[in-house]
Amino acid sequence: MFKLYPVSLGCAKNKADFEKLLALLIKKGAEIVLSPEEADLFWVNTCAFIKPAIEESLEHIFDLGEVKRQGQKLIVSGCLIGRYGVEILKNLLPEVDEFYGIEPYRIFTQEEPYERVLTESPFYAFLKISEGCHRNCSYCTIPKIRGRLKSKPLDLLLKEADFLLKLGVKELILVAQDITSYGLDLKQKRGLVNLVKSLSQLPFEFRIRLLYLYPVPNLKDLIEELLSIPKVVPYFDIPIQHAHPEVLKNMKRPDNLEVLAETITYLRKLSPEIAFRTTVIVGFPGEGEKEFEFLCDYLKKVEFDYLGVFPFYPEEGTLAETLPSKVPYKERLRRRREVLKLQKEISKKRLSLRKGKEEEVLVLGEDENGRLWGIAKAQAPEVDGITYILFPKNNVFNLTPGELIKGKIKRTTTYDLYVEPITK
Repeated sequence: MFKLYPVSLGCAKNKADFEKLLALLIKKGAEIVLSPEEADLFWVNTCAFIKPAIEESLEHIFDLGEVKRQGQKLIVSGCLIGRYGVEILKNLLPEVDEFYGIEPYRIFTQEEPYERVLTESPFYAFLKISEGCHRNCSYCTIPKIRGRLKSKPLDLLLKEADFLLKLGVKELILVAQDITSYGLDLKQKRGLVNLVKSLSQLPFEFRIRLLYLYPVPNLKDLIEELLSIPKVVPYFDIPIQHAHPEVLKNMKRPDNLEVLAETITYLRKLSPEIAFRTTVIVGFPGEGEKEFEFLCDYLKKVEFDYLGVFPFYPEEGTLAETLPSKVPYKERLRRRREVLKLQKEISKKRLSLRKGKEEEVLVLGEDENGRLWGIAKAQAPEVDGITYILFPKNNVFNLTPGELIKGKIKRTTTYDLYVEPITK
């Protein structure tokens, strides 16, 4: 028996990998503790996608290195190793005892495990359906860190999903660097649709959410087909990164955003409850004031329900690092603030349109005031707002976390919903 202090940083895909590692370590006698002082072993699973993520990873390692006592051991895994390699990091981080790369569970097994220890919530889980990416976006470090696209076998994903649903998970969230490409490396043209249909046939009460859809030309048909699968929630995250054709060209991203705007308009008419999220990068090389205003105008036109925005970071070893016409860092931050200010009003408007409508809510917990809260179909966990559950005076419900309920939206704010239950 040994005591383990785990730290996992970065995206949901990294988290899913680490949860598999934790399950293996517990089988090998690990007891998870909540403070470094109690631990025999520190394990930091790192992110290294962009500069702030690298800095955060190093900060955690340095902090644990300072409190590390004789007999305690520090292990580092994840994207930091995938990006820089063990030899460089050995010289940089002498306090680390051992380094392991991405998918850290592979130090124990060559076959990917399916058992996991959920670290965020017992009621939703991220299901990573592929590794790596075959796109060549000029700013992105993922292909270098994680390699080219490698889809997970269908039978393994079904086994993992079955395990999670038996634990009590009520929402499976499909994630990958680009889920639209699932199965392409296996010569499957309809890989994602076939996967979702197979998952939906598992005999449990649950729903399926899809994140990170690449804006492919046939996106309208793909989403329309996905919406026909009853367990799929009408929520789609489609990172566009920018809107101006020249900036998109420099990013090596699709420039079919007028088609995407038409697609979103069509799908909103087809399914009024649908929600769209996107991500953009501001301050990319060559983004002058004209290109930035073009992006803002596009966001005003499309009105994504939710949006994440990042200032550009010139990542070492990427093509974007070499591009001319750099935007000063302070200006990149200003533009980020401008987009967030713009999106705040859009999100508030989009959410207000849901008032008076019915919504399904997954109850997740209680806040410090004793109010039950959860996530609606229109809200992805950890990135969007939440839903507070209101009770009328003649309340006959006895709700507990982990339940899927139906309710009527009584009030909305910029990011949150307030729902009165109708039925369990």
